[in-house]
Amino acid sequence: MKICLYNDVAFKWAFGRQEQTKPLISLLNAVTGYDHPATMFGEVRIMNPFDISKYQKDKMGILDLRVKEKKTGIWADVEMQVAHQKFYPERSMFYLAGLYRDQLNAGEDYAALRPCHGIHILMSDLLEDETDWYNCYRMTNVKSHKLLSRHWNLYYLELGKFQEAMRKKGVSWNPLEQWCGFLSGTHEPSEPLEEKFRNNKGIMEVHEMLQEFTEDERLREQYRLHEAWLRDQRSIERERREIKKKLAAETRLRKKAEAEKRKAEAEKRKAEAELKKREKKAEAELKERERCSVLALREAGYADERIADMLGIPEDRVKAVRK
Repeated sequence: MKICLYNDVAFKWAFGRQEQTKPLISLLNAVTGYDHPATMFGEVRIMNPFDISKYQKDKMGILDLRVKEKKTGIWADVEMQVAHQKFYPERSMFYLAGLYRDQLNAGEDYAALRPCHGIHILMSDLLEDETDWYNCYRMTNVKSHKLLSRHWNLYYLELGKFQEAMRKKGVSWNPLEQWCGFLSGTHEPSEPLEEKFRNNKGIMEVHEMLQEFTEDERLREQYRLHEAWLRDQRSIERERREIKKKLAAETRLRKKAEAEKRKAEAEKRKAEAELKKREKKAEAELKERERCSVLALREAGYADERIADMLGIPEDRVKAVRK
């Protein structure tokens, strides 16, 4: 049986059990230590551990894992997200704010507050303006870019972009890249683990644990139910992308038509202005030739009445001509 760890049941089972925290600790340290290598998590307590009974009636189950470091009190909220959500950044900030707020009990001082890390592993792309697959956000001054505090940390790992980096061979396979490669793949527990993951003890342990997962009938059933739900979500997401693509194409065509209409109207106004200019010039030239003819005929001794008859114009126009 092949297992996808981005399936909610498999992910929570692998990382959400208090008796098996080493893989979770490995993942936490890989994420939080990516931009400044450090071991932030040693021993952890999972505040909402995996419970198979919670999946019996709800195919989605719990959405995240809340973790507290036992010695330092540092908190982390870990979530694997497959389906696209328009307001996911706002949702992830709301979760982080709750994690920070819920630390204090009545009467406790703000000095007791500890750093929080919101870790979001995403199968679909979220940050359209960012090309990198790893993005970390903290509170900074918009002018000096200095940190206000390291207490609020939001991490977004976009596995679709990571897979693209893999295809372009832009991956060095450090611990976090190993985890992203492992989490975004499909695994057969009975087959040997890929060579590039074998120096990661956390991944090795998860791979060994998956054999136990496939032998549990209840887990297999809940995994299957969640896979069905994921297929529905992927279908909805595909339809959403197609609708968005269609709307974008229609918008482009409409804007193109509007631009062509504006261009045609501008060209029409230009042509009309040019025509008026030429008509005005031709009229002025005609009047000048008429004036010169009248003066020449007068010089030749013809009366205004005769000139009007010769030129085929009203006599009053002839009389109006002066040198």
